[in-house]
Amino acid sequence: METAERDSRRLDAFVDAAFAFAVTLLIVAGGEAPTSVEGLYAGLACVPAFAMGFGLITMFWLGHRSFGHLVPRRDNMVVVISLAIVFMSLVYVMPLQMLANTAAHYLSGGRLPGGEMIASLDDLKATFTIYGLGFAILSGLYVWLFRYGTLRAVALGVSTADRPRLAEWTQTWCVIATSGLLSAVLAQVVPQGLRYGLPGFAYWLIPVGIAVLDARRRHQARSAPPDGT
Repeated sequence: METAERDSRRLDAFVDAAFAFAVTLLIVAGGEAPTSVEGLYAGLACVPAFAMGFGLITMFWLGHRSFGHLVPRRDNMVVVISLAIVFMSLVYVMPLQMLANTAAHYLSGGRLPGGEMIASLDDLKATFTIYGLGFAILSGLYVWLFRYGTLRAVALGVSTADRPRLAEWTQTWCVIATSGLLSAVLAQVVPQGLRYGLPGFAYWLIPVGIAVLDARRRHQARSAPPDGT
């Protein structure tokens, strides 16, 4: 038991370190210390885009952290899925950084840097497609992770009280993965003039879908018969 717990901590520590490294790849102002006030202003102008990327990387890190809290043990398959998550998170940083900088430029009305990264609608189409597929694949790995935890709950030492939470997280990550896939599809099939915004709005499905899931769970909880009846 002590060996299993020690291996679990080692895996989680490795995943934590990998996500910390992914954050460092979201370089603010090129990673160079400013040498003038103008350089300081230029660096600060990159902070909003960095905050967007930081928030999304944190979301994925918290997903694995939630799994670690619910599942005490790790087997070989959990290790494989976790390593796949690490790999995809490091790949995902590249389109994330590009899209975050472009989004900050657009939302600021051109006042923030990033407008030079995507020069045409075709570039935007490609960026949305690559980003959406990366987002969907990374989220899909979490679907797999939590689903596997649900199926192997006894062997992985999951308590009876926590097993429904694994199923709930599986559904949540299904919603998240679907939004990324839909964004990539919209970038390919929507008429060119509308590609500028619709693939991005697909990610609004995440809070809407999660709200629907929560409402459904509350309704099921109210409808469930009292214990012992």
